[in-house]
Amino acid sequence: MGKPSSQTSTSAPSRAGSRPASNGTAGSLNPLLLLGIVVVLVLAGIFVFSRRGGGGTAATQPVASVSTDPASLQTAQGMELGSPTAPVQLHEYADFQCPACQQFSTFIHPLIKERLIDTGLVRMVRYDFPLVNAHQHAFLAARAARCAADQGKYWEYHDVLYARQASWSTLRSPVDVFGDYSEAVGMNRKAFDQCLRSDQHAEEVTRNLRLGEALGVTGTPSFLINGQRASFGTYQELEARVMEIAGRASATTAEPTVQ
Repeated sequence: MGKPSSQTSTSAPSRAGSRPASNGTAGSLNPLLLLGIVVVLVLAGIFVFSRRGGGGTAATQPVASVSTDPASLQTAQGMELGSPTAPVQLHEYADFQCPACQQFSTFIHPLIKERLIDTGLVRMVRYDFPLVNAHQHAFLAARAARCAADQGKYWEYHDVLYARQASWSTLRSPVDVFGDYSEAVGMNRKAFDQCLRSDQHAEEVTRNLRLGEALGVTGTPSFLINGQRASFGTYQELEARVMEIAGRASATTAEPTVQ
C-alpha cells in the first residue's frame, strides 16, 4: 500500500496571510493507528484459529467412496459395552439427532447398562446410523462422538449429546457447541477441535451407515439380538427376551451377515 498523500488546501488565502504549513505530526498518527488495529486483528485471528484447532472444515456428509462390498461392511466398527463372551449380543443402530433415540438413551439404556450389561448377560454394540436426509447435524454428531472416543470419552459424550439434543439440533452449526461439550466431559479441547474440524472418522461413520442399510435398517433406533432383527417397546420386554436367550442351554452368538 502506498504512502498516504498529504491533503492540499484549495481555499483562497485569508487577509491575515498564508496559513502556516503543517509539520506533519498530526497526519503521522493515522498510519500508526492503522498499524495498531491490524496487529490487534492479526493476534485475535491467531487466537481463534488456534483455539478452533486450525480452522478446518468439518465433514458433515457421508463419504461417497466408501465401499459397500459385504466383506468391507463387515469391518464396520461399532462402540462396545460389556463382555465379548456375554450370551446376548445386542446391536443398536442409532442417530444422535433422533428424538426416539434420545428417549431410548435417557430411559432404557441406563437400565440395560445396570441390569444386563454390568451383570454379564449382554454385550451392546452401538452403530451409527445418521439419517442425513432428515437430521442435518446427525453425521457431524456421530463424528464428534468418535472424536471423543479418541480420548476415551465416548459414552460420556454420547450421554451429553442426547441430554442436550434439543439445544444443538436447532443451531445453524453446532461445531463450537460440540467443542464446549468436550470440555464439559474433561477432554482436551484443542485435540477434539482438530479432530472435529476435519474429515476424521467420516469413513467409519459412513461404513456404519452402509452396514445398517445392507441389513435392512430403515429407521432409528433399530436393534438386532444375536443377529436377528428385534423390537421392544419397554425395558421389561427386552429383559424378558434376554432372560429367555440367556437361559437356553446353548448360548451361541451369531453375528449379522450381509448378503
